[in-house]
Amino acid sequence: MNPFSDTHTGPALSSAERDRRYEILRGFQHDHGLDALVVFGWGRTALDQYLTNEQQRAVVVMTPDGLVTSIVGRFPLDRFDEAGAAYPRWVEDFRTGNPATTLAAVLAERGVSHGTVGVVGLTSRAVGEYSGVIPHRAWQAVLSSSPHAAFVDVSADFETLLLVKSAEELDMIRYAAALGERACEAFAARSRAGALESAPIAAALEAIVSGGGWLGGPLVIERAGAQRFAWGKPEWMSMGRPRVLQSGDSIGAEIFAFYGGFESQQQIDVSIGRPGPLLRELEEVCAESYRRGIDALRVGASFADLCATMHEPLTDARVWNTGPLVQTVSPVIFNGATHVGLDSDPGLRHLPTVPSSVPIDGDFEIRPGIAFAFEPNAVRDGQRVCIGGTVLITDSGVEELNTVSNGLVVVDG
Repeated sequence: MNPFSDTHTGPALSSAERDRRYEILRGFQHDHGLDALVVFGWGRTALDQYLTNEQQRAVVVMTPDGLVTSIVGRFPLDRFDEAGAAYPRWVEDFRTGNPATTLAAVLAERGVSHGTVGVVGLTSRAVGEYSGVIPHRAWQAVLSSSPHAAFVDVSADFETLLLVKSAEELDMIRYAAALGERACEAFAARSRAGALESAPIAAALEAIVSGGGWLGGPLVIERAGAQRFAWGKPEWMSMGRPRVLQSGDSIGAEIFAFYGGFESQQQIDVSIGRPGPLLRELEEVCAESYRRGIDALRVGASFADLCATMHEPLTDARVWNTGPLVQTVSPVIFNGATHVGLDSDPGLRHLPTVPSSVPIDGDFEIRPGIAFAFEPNAVRDGQRVCIGGTVLITDSGVEELNTVSNGLVVVDG
């Protein structure tokens, strides 16, 4: 079956998945001694969706008895028209209005105004959100509206809880990665001399959305040129004038293919014309890192050991990396080290200074049901290669979900 046909729209989560999550969260509250759990869904990873199966940027309240209330900013008209009625809602009790005062009212209704309330959103393990996703004024309003509650930060434990996926969740990630595979094919097909560097991006995004997927920040990371070692949002997105691709260029992108709120990642790298020996050498370093990572990914191993194993080929080749070689995905909350080995690159001697290395940002024991973004990248002498895609570890072993992005793609120059 073609997973992207007009008559097959992909998987969706069931009420049984909702019940499974709620049971886990009741245990979470018991283990943390909580009288209520409050999740602020205001970050890149919309954590309110874990309880509601919707991305409403809601504040969601759950008490140990399993009652769930979603506090949304505006009245959810989408629940009540014909189009919205086709989608089952996990949470029937929704409230509108000021989040702080409405939260206080809900806590009072549940009899926990003087209780211990766990909060998700005060901090985060997610890159760029370490200080949390709740604005200062919003949090001060919460404290003023609920002066007798004892609020405790449970953000990191909650986020880590989301790492291990159910069978239904893994199917959602598989579908997201299939959309990402389709996007890589479209990206490569539009990469050619004479095209704007924005054209392959447009093709990749169209492939995701037309297949029923969606986009998550930062939408895409891309860079093109004959010499490139930086990584991030390309200048043309904010300054205009995308590059016209030329023979001898390479163009790379990090694609964030989402489906039903679940994230996958693909690292596509395309050479316009025959790649030079340095690009091939960097590709082989990345491929060896990927192979060693696949061999090292097993239940019971540590994330830190996986990162160290994948970094060995880079150390041996005296190259460095601009991004982590591996990270968890859906959510992205554990990342390998970056910018390791810059001092060995003669191609950076013209820089006034070099960035500091960023160490691995945490460790955990690998368990079945966790998704990873494998993204080995290697830089030297002003050239960069990055390959990889989404990889699962399940009770059956390692499952690689992408192939197109697992090596340098070469197109006619």
